[in-house]
Amino acid sequence: MALTATGIGSGLDINTIVKVLVDAEKVPKEAIFDKTEATIEAKVSAIGTLKSQLSTFQDALEKLSDPESLNIRKVSTGDSSYFTASADKNAQSGSYQVQVEQLAQQHKVAGGNVADASAAVGQGKLDLSVNGKAFSVDVEAGDSLEAIAKKVNESADNSGVTATIIKSDGGSRLVFSSDETGTDNQVSVTATDTVGSGLNDMFGAGKLETLQEAKNAIVHIDGQKVTAQSNEIENAITGVTLSLTDADVGKTSTLKVEQDNEAVKENVKGFVDAYNTLVESISSLSKYDSEKEESAALQGDSMIRSIESQMRNMISSRVDVDGETIALYDIGIETDRYGKMSINDEKLDKVIAEDMGSLEGLFTTPDTGIATSLDNLVEGYVKSGGLIDSRDNALTNDQKRLDEQRESFSLKMEMLQARLFKQFNAMDLVVGQLNQQSAGLVDRLNSLPGVVGS
Repeated sequence: MALTATGIGSGLDINTIVKVLVDAEKVPKEAIFDKTEATIEAKVSAIGTLKSQLSTFQDALEKLSDPESLNIRKVSTGDSSYFTASADKNAQSGSYQVQVEQLAQQHKVAGGNVADASAAVGQGKLDLSVNGKAFSVDVEAGDSLEAIAKKVNESADNSGVTATIIKSDGGSRLVFSSDETGTDNQVSVTATDTVGSGLNDMFGAGKLETLQEAKNAIVHIDGQKVTAQSNEIENAITGVTLSLTDADVGKTSTLKVEQDNEAVKENVKGFVDAYNTLVESISSLSKYDSEKEESAALQGDSMIRSIESQMRNMISSRVDVDGETIALYDIGIETDRYGKMSINDEKLDKVIAEDMGSLEGLFTTPDTGIATSLDNLVEGYVKSGGLIDSRDNALTNDQKRLDEQRESFSLKMEMLQARLFKQFNAMDLVVGQLNQQSAGLVDRLNSLPGVVGS
């Protein structure tokens, strides 16, 4: 007779016995899996934090690896409404009297008016040119003003002309405007009819009307007349760009150009602050807490040790600037025994005010400048496919292998559990059968003559 419930035959709690036996093998291994997974996740998080901090540091480095960021000019135009100005590192400090006589403007010509902008114009060709560069568009029978404007604007050879349609009380007309200002950029239009005279009637000699003359910008700087094709006037004053917005030769504005020492100092301070933040982050990610006896995720990690070592070598190096070597200490940046930087304001202010060339050379000299060297170092770690991405990929592979090991071990435990249940159930069946046979034997013995049951 088959048993219908586990343990009935023997009276043993087979479910509990099997669970205890399986757990004895499963629990320690799963604890190892959990610990390994926690370690991988902690490293992934730490690597992400490190990459973020390195990227933030690189942002600060970009402001020092570019010479423009260490030769900042401060420009003021008072309350002038006639122009704005900007200056690059080549601009010299000074004050200038500026008068804007005339703004540059585009050349605009228009053809004759038509009552219906969608009506056909003619058939033939329009030859257009601006600043000596010509192109042509073919006008088909049935082409309207809209169709001609589209052909002009979409022409692959267009040399700088925009066609638009203006609708007024007099009708609709096609207007050709030069894309650039100045007298060099005058628009020329020649119409050639192949059928009829529609194109010449609209765009031919005597039919085109000048809506706006081409003009050059005219300014006076300290009494010196300057003429330009554009309202953006570059290097009339070395390193300065004037952006003209209005004109009145009777109004004089004062333009001042000065070295912006405070902006330069802010960029240097931003570098120091970002470096210190990075040092603190690296320390936190790689420290060992002796009181808690706990190691941070990247404690002893070779990559983080390499970053620390290389950065310390770079910030302590001396850079050759015009035959003289200079280091961070010489401009007022000092490093303590923990690797953190501090600024001697008096020393840095003096260098910024009196020796900007040394400051620029120290940070921006190609290959050896401190900012450029650090930027190249950091880029090797944070770029796509860089060292940090490689580490992330390795950790991802570790996690995949761990998942596979978990799955394989889980299957092994399922097989162990099934085997134990099979073995214990077989034993239970045998014990049950023996118990039944024993009970039957006792009954027969008790039924023998002369046997008195107890």
